[in-house]
Amino acid sequence: MNDFEEATAVERIDEGAFQAQVHKEWRLWGPAGGYVSSLALRAAGMTSRFNRPASIAVQYISMAQFEPVDICVKSVRGGKRTEALQVVMSQEERLILSAQVWMVGQGDGMVHDHTRMPDVPGPEKLKNRNTLTQGQSGDKGFFINMEQRPVGWIPYEDRIPSEPVERNWFRFRPKSRSLDPLVDAARCLVLIDTFSWLATYGPHPTAGASPWIAPNLDLYVRFHADTTAHDWLFSEMRADIAEDGLIGSEGTVWTPDGKLAAAGSSQLFCQPRQKQFQ
Repeated sequence: MNDFEEATAVERIDEGAFQAQVHKEWRLWGPAGGYVSSLALRAAGMTSRFNRPASIAVQYISMAQFEPVDICVKSVRGGKRTEALQVVMSQEERLILSAQVWMVGQGDGMVHDHTRMPDVPGPEKLKNRNTLTQGQSGDKGFFINMEQRPVGWIPYEDRIPSEPVERNWFRFRPKSRSLDPLVDAARCLVLIDTFSWLATYGPHPTAGASPWIAPNLDLYVRFHADTTAHDWLFSEMRADIAEDGLIGSEGTVWTPDGKLAAAGSSQLFCQPRQKQFQ
């Protein structure tokens, strides 16, 4: 099952209680954190009186297994235009994550936009990652779920230490987008969570597997613009600081017409790569 909307489907069991299946097609070292967070976001959306997500803050506690998860959602504050929800996800009483979600209604307010999308070629001018790597990467697991077109691609064997930045255009597949604002916003969750790690490769180029992995300890994403009309999304991730085993990352996701769709950050924690990841 590769369709993102189907793969993040959440079933209501009781008031504030949901279940969902964690699908193997969304695996990295384990289930991708942004994918698992998407299940939490959708459960929060099904609970809220509103359908527009404003932000999500996630604490990753344990790595999920490719099995059903239980999701409990509680509204902790409700106003005329806003609602805060607490989300807890578990598997057989083992805590997977805890999240706080703000949902909002439509309303008037101040309007300005001083954001500027990076000046990059559009996806139609770039090659697919699988073409650039001659099919040696991105052809299984998590990466079968999206088409990735890197900006400024350099073959692995030619890389030298460079900026800790990762810039790509992405199109989910087989279905590129959803009219459900919760599902579509979750695309940004997945991109900001996942590609923070790949940004760390700039200063540490390697032709093979890195001796490290760095799972996210947390994830914070705020949602700015609707993306339901756009097949392609552009993501820029930076990991400007790595010290004492911690890696700080910041990221943005943009629509093709230059609107900032989402921005976020995470703290990663380095661990030696184990044999099962090699």
